[in-house]
Amino acid sequence: MDDGLRAQLLRRVEKDQVARKALDPDAMREADGENLPWLKCVIAAHGWPGASLVGADGAHAAWLLAQHADADPAFQRQCLDLLTAAVEAGEARMRELAYLTDRVLLAEGKPQVYGTQVTRRGDTWSPRNLGDPDGVDARRATADLGPLAEYLGRFGDHRVPTSRLKCPGCGAWAPFDRPEGDERVTVTCPECARETTITLKR
Repeated sequence: MDDGLRAQLLRRVEKDQVARKALDPDAMREADGENLPWLKCVIAAHGWPGASLVGADGAHAAWLLAQHADADPAFQRQCLDLLTAAVEAGEARMRELAYLTDRVLLAEGKPQVYGTQVTRRGDTWSPRNLGDPDGVDARRATADLGPLAEYLGRFGDHRVPTSRLKCPGCGAWAPFDRPEGDERVTVTCPECARETTITLKR
């Protein structure tokens, strides 16, 4: 394992997340502007930084940096191709591949496959430009993603206040329904798919 590269990935993702949690556009642009050329150099030198090279958390960090590389769609497509091979080799997670696949396809003007990228229309959330809606749940199952209706439900109905948890991975707000009484709840981030288990007390 390359501990130095792993540490750099985690440090860069931390800066990325601090900017996004603060909802600071200038800090986000600065982080993305620094991370994009750096990630290009890493991939040119090492290929995709998979789990055996940088650990599972480092590989997750590399994916998150690629997910935020929207300023360079061609490079993002290159990352998708490399991540596809990494998943096949057991070096990365299929769930992360699903998210990057949808991101890249939409940027290319094509329908998304898994329905991970959503938009709000009025008081409801729906996937952006989803291809073959009838088969989406079968495709999501292959990527270890739950049914689309359940996923969309996590965003909440904006006519009714919902509970939210700030994702410790990417800083996005993850809506969830509060259970009755004291109970452990697993909240899945709609942006990065990270699962966080918390205990709620009344």
